[in-house]
Amino acid sequence: MRPDPEVGDRLKTRNKGRVLLSLLVILTCVALGPVMRAASGAASDRTEGRETPVATASPKNQGLHWDPPNTDVPLASISPNPTCSLPEVLAQAAARAEELIASLQNFNAQERIQYEELDDFNNPVESRTARFDYLVDLAQRKDGLVVRETRNGGKGVDSLPDVMQDAGLPALALIFHPIYQGDYDMRCEGSDQRDGQAAWVVHFQQRKDKPARTRAFRAPNAHYPAKLKGRAWISADSGQILHIETNLVESIAMIHLRSNAVSLDYAPVKFPSRNVTIWLPQSAETFSDFGGSRYVVQHTFTDFQLFSVEAK
Repeated sequence: MRPDPEVGDRLKTRNKGRVLLSLLVILTCVALGPVMRAASGAASDRTEGRETPVATASPKNQGLHWDPPNTDVPLASISPNPTCSLPEVLAQAAARAEELIASLQNFNAQERIQYEELDDFNNPVESRTARFDYLVDLAQRKDGLVVRETRNGGKGVDSLPDVMQDAGLPALALIFHPIYQGDYDMRCEGSDQRDGQAAWVVHFQQRKDKPARTRAFRAPNAHYPAKLKGRAWISADSGQILHIETNLVESIAMIHLRSNAVSLDYAPVKFPSRNVTIWLPQSAETFSDFGGSRYVVQHTFTDFQLFSVEAK
């Protein structure tokens, strides 16, 4: 899975002496360095008007704290009954992941990014917030998927410090896309409830005999693929990915990255005039222990607008 060069060029740090980390999530990026003023390349022309939903799910609105998911810890809420049929669950999740490709390209939203740096005792050192107009563009190629984000009209961007920058997190559920499922060992842990819905909990971990294609960290002169493990809560009725959590299988000592964890929520958004409900990302949090500091970055998405897409 090769990074899109247009994205990579825009994420190069101005300070060559500073470490730049780019996190490729299905060919999208996260960086530790100067904050992106407007990230990534051109999106598809979106030509047939917009529609806003009647209501959207309420995003998280709370102070940030260090509480990364640990996907190795057994969940007390999981039940072994009913029995999970992993092939059926993965087939449903693959179909929903393919739908997600179209869904992510057919909307834009307001994105709020909240950043917090913590000291060794998890006390806040610095906290900042910024807002953007957000949209995403995806394309399927022979060797995988290319994901590009655009953030425009940032409010409060100049107040953000150098941070671990997350981009492409909404596409993380594409781990269950047919292109990438085979990169992971997957097993069903059992059934659970997520936001009042019955869900299968599927644990995944990067296979040792497969290259790590989902995520990589990039320094100015080197590229470090990262092996992922995690859990996903998948709707027992529809196969929709409701929630996903990831950890690194191992730290990356060469760039002093001890840990990185992600927690991501999806929810349905209704667009009544077209009689359509689309599952879209609602919020995401990342927790990074890097270079002697800890960073929490939260993204929330609101004010969704639906587009029609015309390819040119």
